[in-house]
Amino acid sequence: MDQTLQLPNHAQIIGPTTDYAYKWGLNVGLSDDKALRLALAVDEVVTDVVRFAFPGEDGTFELTFRADLSTAEVIIHERGEPFDPSRHPYDPQRAIEDDNFEGAGFAVIDHCVDDFAFLNRGREGKEFRLVQHIESDHIADLHATEPPDPDADREDVSYTFSPVRPRDAEDIAKLIYRTYGYTYVREELYYPERIERALEQNEKFGVLVRSNSGRAVGYFAVLRSQDSNIGEVGEAVVDVNHRRRGLMKRMLRSLIDQANDRGLSGVYGEAVTVHDISQRVNHHFGMMSTALLLGLFPSQRFRALFDERTQPISVIIDFRPLVPYTTVTAHLPARYADLLRRIYDALGVHDLQVPPRSDTTTREQWPDATEMDARIRYSYNHVVFVVDRPGQDLSEQVNRALTDLEDDSMTVAFVDLPLDDPATPAATEILCENDFVLAGLMPRFHGNRDYLRLQRPLTRLDPNGIEVYSDLAVDLKAHILNELSWTSNGMETRSRSASGATST
Repeated sequence: MDQTLQLPNHAQIIGPTTDYAYKWGLNVGLSDDKALRLALAVDEVVTDVVRFAFPGEDGTFELTFRADLSTAEVIIHERGEPFDPSRHPYDPQRAIEDDNFEGAGFAVIDHCVDDFAFLNRGREGKEFRLVQHIESDHIADLHATEPPDPDADREDVSYTFSPVRPRDAEDIAKLIYRTYGYTYVREELYYPERIERALEQNEKFGVLVRSNSGRAVGYFAVLRSQDSNIGEVGEAVVDVNHRRRGLMKRMLRSLIDQANDRGLSGVYGEAVTVHDISQRVNHHFGMMSTALLLGLFPSQRFRALFDERTQPISVIIDFRPLVPYTTVTAHLPARYADLLRRIYDALGVHDLQVPPRSDTTTREQWPDATEMDARIRYSYNHVVFVVDRPGQDLSEQVNRALTDLEDDSMTVAFVDLPLDDPATPAATEILCENDFVLAGLMPRFHGNRDYLRLQRPLTRLDPNGIEVYSDLAVDLKAHILNELSWTSNGMETRSRSASGATST
């Protein structure tokens, strides 16, 4: 959950704000040294904002504190005087010879934190993003090689299924490492301390399977969404010696029961497309394919699963409502309306109201500034722009942010548009003119609202490495590839109109 402070540009707030950043960093799991460095970076930015952002006037700015199991991020957002840091680079030689330290503050910040990004938001001002990676002990550093599995060659193994508890964290990390080596996509599962913290803070719940010997041989968990009442069926593993015994299906059945008991309105899975095993399991339990996200995760090699793939990993979003949909009002863009209607029908929405497009929803009627949150996943090399309300500068904000993030090696950018907003069809057309294509429907993903997700691949992918299973997933893939300019070697980041004409 984000924590946000709104502060005046008064010098007396600098010290308390720096102290708060330090204590917050410790609280979310940073070491003392990393928390101190984060606080120093916050001090540098806040001092500059107070001194220079609002010359000769009173102003306010915001600090947002955001953390997950592996990163701690502080976002400083101000709407003061325009500033472009690229025009003020730090030159050590100039500092020595001319006593000119212009740009030194940014050099200090970059030295203090693991990731530092500056986003020019146009009419919405500027953002400074400071990120520290939370360090934990890797399971490979904690223990030597495990002894052989005494149940590996037995046919009469019995299994116990139980809810995951914080004390199971080390066994889960061992299971992940034993099964996947270093190749599992979710790096936090190699760190028992992070797993334990997530369970203690009720950020996820799950089921653990043990064999006769007490060895952990299966694990499946639901990760609660931070901004909606849904959960991701997002962590799954079965020991290679205990596969093809129905453990995955039994664990998923237990998970859905737990999610129902906790009152979640839906569950979803990010099923990798290097194979279709996870997609088949999701489909068996009533999940429907709603989106294909290209290059969501960095390149990995999957051990013991068919041939090895090295390109960024695409995923299928499979969703199952746990609270049935009733009447849904959705402003569907014309170019995607037929496919989105099919997805809604598969989700059990039998009363879908699609209002006609109104002249009052044209771009000229929009506010000047877009209300949007950029959610940057530095470790996964992608960014999601969650739009709360489109403004006339929508494409300008998105393109400027992508330019600012060029040094962070993003492989794909996503934009989420609320389908209950009459401006979404027009916003979709604008983004498609800027090289975005369909990703699909993200049901109940933000604030329990349905969102249309668009995507812009920033690297080439081989479509033959994207395996899909359900009829909807097949149609999503075909539609997306038809929108993208295509070569025999992969994708280019130019889009086609619905009629097939290429736009530049």
